[in-house]
Amino acid sequence: MTTTGVLRIAEEARLYALEELCRRAGLRYDDRRRWRVERQPESLVLRRAEGAGLVAFPAAKAELRAERVVRKGWLREPDAPISGSVSEFVVPEFVVPFCSAESKAGEPLFVETAPGEFRCTEDVLASAVLVLSRFEEIDAARRDEHGRFRSADSIAARDGYLDRPIVDEWGLALEQVIQALEPGFRAERRLRVKISHDVDLIGIPFRWREPAVQIIARRQFGVALRDLLSGFTGVEPGSLGQVIQICEQVQARELKPALYWKASARTAHDSGYDIADPRVARVMEWARARGVEMGVHPGYYTFNNSAELGAEVERCRQAIGERAIGGRQHYLRWSPETWLHWEQCGLAYDSTVGFADCVGFRAGTCWPYRPWLWKENRRAELLEIPLIVMEQSLISPVYMGLSPEESVAAVTSLLRKCAAVGGVFTLLWHNNCLGHPYAEHFAPIFDALSGLENYDWRDEQGQRNLT
Repeated sequence: MTTTGVLRIAEEARLYALEELCRRAGLRYDDRRRWRVERQPESLVLRRAEGAGLVAFPAAKAELRAERVVRKGWLREPDAPISGSVSEFVVPEFVVPFCSAESKAGEPLFVETAPGEFRCTEDVLASAVLVLSRFEEIDAARRDEHGRFRSADSIAARDGYLDRPIVDEWGLALEQVIQALEPGFRAERRLRVKISHDVDLIGIPFRWREPAVQIIARRQFGVALRDLLSGFTGVEPGSLGQVIQICEQVQARELKPALYWKASARTAHDSGYDIADPRVARVMEWARARGVEMGVHPGYYTFNNSAELGAEVERCRQAIGERAIGGRQHYLRWSPETWLHWEQCGLAYDSTVGFADCVGFRAGTCWPYRPWLWKENRRAELLEIPLIVMEQSLISPVYMGLSPEESVAAVTSLLRKCAAVGGVFTLLWHNNCLGHPYAEHFAPIFDALSGLENYDWRDEQGQRNLT
């Protein structure tokens, strides 16, 4: 299967996509008493179990193509949000990629074909599974120097919707149809926040470069001094102390941090600290005592190397003292095959799926979900918590290079879009990014998140879908 020509979507994949849309529309497993899914020759039908009412999702009869993106309207004008709320965003239209030549722009995404009978005007189930599975990246030839698929090469960037959780927005459209069939139905939509910190640099082992960076680039003289002293006296390095510092600053805003530790050997891209070092163990004990989640941050060379990944995961598990952990790939080096590798390690979740060079919705969603594995033709036994914002993406001149005012505006915009669909706003901030120029961005961004509901991935365990 390629991203050009005919795309054939198996029925299992379509059922998966319908489950994901039903979740986002507010239908859960208990609703099976009111709704059922019927398989028909050329469509899947969501039908009311009692009384009239159905929603048909026809399969496209013509070729689906990656380059074909259309915009669709609402069934009826949506309600305006509460003025001044964090959810002050109304979806203007629905963006649907992977369409056929027969697709018609401008018409509603759902139409009523007869009293109580509705039809989706696009093969949105095919589009959903293709977007959520990152299908366009499976055989992508163009990658950066770290082997990463760039946002600039994505369909979303090309067509200007990388800042939209388009799959979640389709759930709003489906919810509106369900409301027409069940007056009074309303999905529960809660904005939640997931804060995490990739612990790349902790001043162990001592390297002259780190205190030099802290002095020249970060302007953190105290941190640099402690890093220098640790190289000769064995005291806790200042960079390791920043792990505690960032957790305290996050917790002071009623947010829950997660620490992702490394257990990789030293390379040109990995600091190579010993996760079993007594100084690291003391910080881990501090984190445990305060209920800080801990997980794994696999090294640079675990990408497409399942054996090395497994070894590092086990070292982290031993140090952390837990089996059920998640984390994120170093440098955001990721491909759809990574999901299978993480599943094979028995990891609970991944939170790598975000672009390094730009913030936004790489998988078209801010809802945690179990991704579709194309080669296996099944849903993964692994949760994906999409990464929406990394501080380096916002601030680094190599990437977006935003000013503090611009970065706050970007975060606020994405936060509102997550709120509109009831998603999870996921933010990565490295422990060693507290000095200049990061400090000017840190406080206003975290103040904007202060007091919001925290997301706990364990809440997803045991949930079942409508189909």
